[in-house]
Amino acid sequence: MVLRKSGLAAALTLVISPSAFSSDLQINGFMNVTAGVLSNEDISADGYDDGVSFDNGTLVGLQMTQQVNDSTSATMQLISRGSDSYETEAAWAYITYTASDSTDIRMGRLRTPFFYYSDFLEVGYAYNWITPPSIVYRLGALSSLSGVDLTQRFTMGSVDASVQLYGGRFSSDVELQGDEYAIELRRAMGIVLAMSMGDFGARASYHQTNITMDIDPGGTRALDQLAAGAALAGVGDEFIPDEDKSSFYQASVNYDNGSTSVIAEWTALKHDSAVLNDDSAYMISAAQRMGDITGHLTYAATSDNLKSGMVGTVQENAELKESAIILGARFDYDAATAFKIDIQYNDEETVAGADGETGVLYTLGMSLVF
Repeated sequence: MVLRKSGLAAALTLVISPSAFSSDLQINGFMNVTAGVLSNEDISADGYDDGVSFDNGTLVGLQMTQQVNDSTSATMQLISRGSDSYETEAAWAYITYTASDSTDIRMGRLRTPFFYYSDFLEVGYAYNWITPPSIVYRLGALSSLSGVDLTQRFTMGSVDASVQLYGGRFSSDVELQGDEYAIELRRAMGIVLAMSMGDFGARASYHQTNITMDIDPGGTRALDQLAAGAALAGVGDEFIPDEDKSSFYQASVNYDNGSTSVIAEWTALKHDSAVLNDDSAYMISAAQRMGDITGHLTYAATSDNLKSGMVGTVQENAELKESAIILGARFDYDAATAFKIDIQYNDEETVAGADGETGVLYTLGMSLVF
């Protein structure tokens, strides 16, 4: 898989190998500095355009953990993103109660465990891409929620495994297709099963919530206009999400022997409300490490799944189908520091129901942990 074992170790031990002011307070950091440019302005890829940008993929984070007593700790992760004008947010802020050597309970602001890479999504040093393929990793605005989770770790023969259960709530303004919407997720919950055996691993997860959005058929935003068209077609109620159920499915398998790695990940979104199209996405990625240099190749694709009848006819106006091929290299030229180059070919087969364009995204950057 594209994830490096050494990079994963660095990501998972951000709170284990500290720069500490005391034996109980642990402080660690990570930083990604990225430059990118598109070959033309006719496509959209990760917020870049045909002028060089140094902000979209650039971020810095600090993670602090205080061991309060033998069973309880407090963790906060602060992140400043260039894409958000370097405003600082608390991506994580939770208390952990260690019930036993194999059971943890956390409460507070938590990472939503949608994807294989969710727990270390911002720690670029943990993987070879500059950022994971956004065609698959497409729920960035919902990456954290306020709630509680329980993780139980166990062993079955030579298989190490864990089960994570969580529940919570999310409410915020979220940008979709360049417009801002007020979104509330109530009764958000999910389950994650992860297993590993030697060089092999697998993960499967299911998530669901009830979603409410401030869709206004009289408004000018893209989804407002979609709802207005639905009203004219006599199916307007289907496009106003009011605590409608949405579900997310994920499955992945991976192999990593320290030099050769492969990962395949599949995801799917299903919505009771028609204002957001159902979709499915997947990626297959392979990497080969040769000393300090790692080369990798990834294919990713997504397509919308429209509902039947007049509802599906209206949804065609927002239909998306696209794919990407990513060729990249990583150079670990010194400890805890990696230089990366990615070339990503995007084929937007269908965008907003119309024929799309093709283009190439060129990015380079540095990732480090400290």
